[in-house]
This record gives sequence, structure tokens and C-alpha cells, in this order.
Amino acid sequence: MAEIYTTAWYDSMKDLLNKSDEVTKNAPQGVWRILAEIRGDGTSPYIGGDDVKRFSIVLDDGKCASYQELTEAPPRKDFEFILEMPAGLFERIVANQADPLEAGLKGDVKIVGDMRVLIQNAELVNVLSEIYQREIETEWPNGTPPYEAATAGGAA
Repeated sequence: MAEIYTTAWYDSMKDLLNKSDEVTKNAPQGVWRILAEIRGDGTSPYIGGDDVKRFSIVLDDGKCASYQELTEAPPRKDFEFILEMPAGLFERIVANQADPLEAGLKGDVKIVGDMRVLIQNAELVNVLSEIYQREIETEWPNGTPPYEAATAGGAA
């Protein structure tokens, strides 16, 4: 089990994706690049109110080639999809307290990219959702969501 937002945590996510036969079976052929931007929202003790954590996920022929945090904002044109969401929501998803598909349908997750491709690969989206909801093992050194108002807003 690794602490959230550490290199070991990103590596464990990559390993989970690569162990899943369902990801391999449902992922489209070729290279897919996804950028996640997790924005501080005043609730997370891990990401301050004005801070942004960015990480990229690269799928290559159904295998996760890379899952890593980025230190700078990359050119958005380099990604097929960009997911933007508040830190508190992302951390509730990781803690299995929020459904990513439901959050996306409600508009709490902003998705930038060709929605037709996303719809064509809906089963992969379902598989990834299941992995996030049920298979991630995360340590929470600053507390687990939902956060108390008195401890929220700081950054790790």
C-alpha cells in the first residue's frame, strides 16, 4: 500500500492496470494519452486550494506504458482526453466513496476530448472505474475523505 500522490502510488496504479485482462481486452489499439488535472478545492489536505496535481496515463495497445505525475503543465494537444476534477472528489473516488461514472455524468468531472471515441470505448471506461473503486490500496497520512473542515485546505 502506497501513500496517495507518491511515485510508489502511481507505480501501483500502473501495475494494477497492467494486471487487468479486462483493460487489455477493452482498450483500443494504438496509443492513448490521458491527462488528469486534480485541482485544490479547499477540502483536500493533500492539494492546496490554488494547487494542481497533474498526471498522465499512457495506454499502448491495452497496456499501461506510463502512469506518472507531471511537474509542469504539458501541451493539452498532446492528449486524447483530459479529465479535470476537484481534489476532494478525486480523493473520494480513490477512497471508494464516490462513483467516477456518476460524477462524470453529473458534470462534476470535466472531460475534454472526442466524446464519440469515449462512448465507443465505454466498456474500458467501466473497467477503469471498477479498478479505481475497488482495487486501489492507498495510505492516507493526512486523513481519509471525507475531511473535517478544520483540517481541510492544506497541502502535503
